[in-house]
Amino acid sequence: MKWLKWNILLALFITVFAYSGLYAQYEDEMLGEQGNQAEENCVPKNLTTKWDSLAKKQETQSIGVIYGFGYEYFKNKDYKDALPYLWEVYLKDNGKYARAAVRKIANIYYTRGNVDSALIVCYRGLKRFPSLLRLHHYAGMLQNTLGKFRCAIPHFEELVKKNSTNAFYLKTLAFLYFKDENEKAIDIQEKLIKLEPDNADEANTLAQYVSHFRGEGADLDLRKETWQKAPNNISFALSYAKAAANAGKFKDALAPLAKVVKEKPSSSVYLLRAEVYENLNMNAKAIADYKRILKIDPKNANVMLRIAVDYRNKNDFSSARYWVRKALSAKPHYGLAYITMGEIYEGSVLYCQDKRGGEIKYEDKLVYEKALNQYKLAKRDPAFRAKAAKKIENVRPFIPTEEDRFMHKKDKITSPCYNWLK
Repeated sequence: MKWLKWNILLALFITVFAYSGLYAQYEDEMLGEQGNQAEENCVPKNLTTKWDSLAKKQETQSIGVIYGFGYEYFKNKDYKDALPYLWEVYLKDNGKYARAAVRKIANIYYTRGNVDSALIVCYRGLKRFPSLLRLHHYAGMLQNTLGKFRCAIPHFEELVKKNSTNAFYLKTLAFLYFKDENEKAIDIQEKLIKLEPDNADEANTLAQYVSHFRGEGADLDLRKETWQKAPNNISFALSYAKAAANAGKFKDALAPLAKVVKEKPSSSVYLLRAEVYENLNMNAKAIADYKRILKIDPKNANVMLRIAVDYRNKNDFSSARYWVRKALSAKPHYGLAYITMGEIYEGSVLYCQDKRGGEIKYEDKLVYEKALNQYKLAKRDPAFRAKAAKKIENVRPFIPTEEDRFMHKKDKITSPCYNWLK
């Protein structure tokens, strides 16, 4: 499922960058090298800053007054002048002013794109105020954007715990769990669906999570619901059709496939529907879809052989042979074509024996010999040598023995059932 993780990751990163506006080019104001840390080292090793000396500064003004100066500068977006006052408040106070100050300091670094500084202030602030949601938000967003998704998880867990109706937090946490191979992704995504029951995109994501963790087929009902919420969404229709086919619900796959074929026909869609038809023993319709593929890709030998197999299954051996020959014309010496032809010969023997009530005749062995010769030709193709050898081994006991040939020197294939061979 690599494609699934990449698609969701790309969408999520677009959301994160639009939301945060990170990585603006500003000079970081913190001391100490942060460097690239291992993902498990979530907290920066060096949490010191150039502002720490303010803790020893003697002041005659109250904390409230100092905070007031910082707040005014912050409000007017004069962040350079705001920082000394806000840091002093945070360093000297343990109450409401410190909480307000650290939120604003984090906001300044976060919005300016000073990633290392923002992480330092977030983790210093959370050590003193572990339930401060704004700091969890900044830390979680930053860690996720940096690719340290496991570091982001605890922050989004706290955010969801305190704000369980925030769709963005739920969506992000579900995906973080998904990346961490944690089935909790399903539970969180289900909570999101309850908030947004008509959101077909999120319903589709839930189906992807269910399929990933619980196996193909487990997502079938969700795929169906998703498509029903957005019946004109071709992607959802195709996803439901594939899920139905994988679960063996072939009849259920037909309606969404009809929608896809009508709105956005393609070789892959025709191929899927043809396979569904085959599983429903609707060989004529399967053949029709394969022929539609050939209008798009007229030299596709594999599709020609699929048509041959469907004609064989309809006991139309003459038409089956015709399509094998077309395949060999498109792709000379193709081992699979010879194997398919051998199977057509074998299939005709079983059909003719069944028509005569199971009676075995010498001419059946002659037809089996034709199959053997096809398998020998197939063996010349290195890609099918092993399969051809197995086919030869299986059919050899049914070809005429020397004694058979002596007893039936002049006997040939004469049964009307084998007229297609003439």
